[in-house]
Amino acid sequence: MTGELLYFAYGSNLNRDDLAKWCQEHRFDYPLGEKVANAYLPDARLIANYYSHFRRGGILNIKYQLGQVTPGALFRVLPGCWNVLDIKGDTENMYKHLNIVALTDDGREHVAVAYQIDASKTSPVFVPLHPDYRRIVREGMAAHGIDADVFTVVAEGRDPDYPIKHIFVYGTLMSEGPRHYLLAAWADLESRLPARVHGLLYNSWKGFPCMIPDVTGRSHVVGEIYTLTDLKKAFEILDIVETAKRYAATGTFFRRAIIEVTREDGSKCPAWTYFVDMSVEGMPRIPSGSWRTVIA
Repeated sequence: MTGELLYFAYGSNLNRDDLAKWCQEHRFDYPLGEKVANAYLPDARLIANYYSHFRRGGILNIKYQLGQVTPGALFRVLPGCWNVLDIKGDTENMYKHLNIVALTDDGREHVAVAYQIDASKTSPVFVPLHPDYRRIVREGMAAHGIDADVFTVVAEGRDPDYPIKHIFVYGTLMSEGPRHYLLAAWADLESRLPARVHGLLYNSWKGFPCMIPDVTGRSHVVGEIYTLTDLKKAFEILDIVETAKRYAATGTFFRRAIIEVTREDGSKCPAWTYFVDMSVEGMPRIPSGSWRTVIA
């Protein structure tokens, strides 16, 4: 996990021109530095449940939902400029700091801060967004190459579908593996496809493999990709099986992450997977990247 505290933007602050205009009007320096990467806030969904007089309508917020993700971008904050974001978010009355772990599709975790509206100030029902605010958010997402499908659905007052519906498995959850039955209730088994990801595979000597990300892109782990049909129920069980606790929790053996998967036809998509969250020291590496070569 990267140690630098970053800012995770998911709404109007994705729009550089809009944020710069606000800073100019209020005589503040622009607070954001280098963009680190597009990222996802796991187990959180977008919602519009607060009326902003400044925006003349609803504004985006986030709330917990197992298996959902909120797309956004990670930024470095310039020295001394967190207070600018706090003032813009009116942290005394509206938004609050939320310490989070954001996920990038190379399998890494990043410690960050997102802003969440104080629950005591929110509406129990959808608050329609003003057209200008819709445009600002949409333009910001487009500028960063963020898919706006989730935002479009939320802006219409509907519940968004799960943006990431696939899971990549590489060990005992694969077909013919001893725990493959766990996928039967929540995955479309007919959707199974051979696939690979950038990673390094190790033998735990406990009857299952362990994977860590390979951000160099030189090594691959071979496995299978499935479409999940009920992500909430799937992760309620799989997180327990893999001892994957809430993000940033300690004492976990595996962590649930997002990784870009390459299918056998060469097409790519983001998928959930489980990386080992402990040291692999003492575990022999599996050079082939395939657990099946070990158990064959």
